[in-house]
Amino acid sequence: MYNVSDIVAYSSQGICEITEICRREIAGTVMDYYVMKPLFDSRSTVSVPVSNEKLVSRIRRIMTADEAAALLDSINDGEILWLDNDAQRRDLYQTILTEGIPSRLASLFRTLMLRKRTLESSSRKLRSTDETCMRTAEKLIVRECSFALGEEQDALSLRLGSMITGPEI
Repeated sequence: MYNVSDIVAYSSQGICEITEICRREIAGTVMDYYVMKPLFDSRSTVSVPVSNEKLVSRIRRIMTADEAAALLDSINDGEILWLDNDAQRRDLYQTILTEGIPSRLASLFRTLMLRKRTLESSSRKLRSTDETCMRTAEKLIVRECSFALGEEQDALSLRLGSMITGPEI
């Protein structure tokens, strides 16, 4: 159970503040909702039914500074998540982005960064869907880690990109 004013991570929305827990009637059904405001998008509001276990499971406490530092320190330890089949790869990446699990986001970002470097070495580019997934994973990692560590996002983003090592994909 979360409380008003809790700072949480929610799926692909990133870091949010729970601004209220309220009861709403929608289509004749009354339910309690967590109402969240993404910290980095003041125009958005996310409402999650408290009774919807699948959606509530996508809400989690944000990483501590130690957890964020450990994630960055182990950025190159995760599995390579490259699939040659475009549709399977897109589905896998969307699932990872939706789940919002930091270690999986880090593996996704690393995989696509390595793929991008491999393609650039032969003057080619990532597919636009892969580029979008890579940028989304990077944004989610950087926002949460910078928040937890008290670092500037731009500086952390530059550092994150330079940390990535691994094989050609």
